[in-house]
Amino acid sequence: MNLRAFARRALHACAVLFVLAVAWWCTSDGLRNLRYAHTMGQQLEALLRLACGLLSVAVVVTRYWWPRGSRPARVGWAVTLAAPAGLAALVWGPPAVLTAILNVIVALLVGWGVLWALGPALAAQPAPAAAGHGALTPD
Repeated sequence: MNLRAFARRALHACAVLFVLAVAWWCTSDGLRNLRYAHTMGQQLEALLRLACGLLSVAVVVTRYWWPRGSRPARVGWAVTLAAPAGLAALVWGPPAVLTAILNVIVALLVGWGVLWALGPALAAQPAPAAAGHGALTPD
């Protein structure tokens, strides 16, 4: 295996581990924030964090076992990664609009980078046709 292939696989493994860490962090943080949420905005932020945790798992699962669902899971993950990042700066403590905008931009860039590192979804390989059942055979 050459160095480029090794680096690509290592980057991919790091991206998968990062997404799984985000799943844990978002799920636990969302559950904790949901207990302490007093306003509608705080509840929405906590629910978006929970959704991000679930979609993080969905991103990894669809990457390997259900490639057709990969795109919606990835788009949903990127949205639920960025939305609570911006919303948290507005609903927990004094509102900080500039901080919220910067949080969303950084979260989208991180999400895009991680999704790039994950690579495209693995397409299911068609099963080879058996000889005599529609397979092309030499004359």
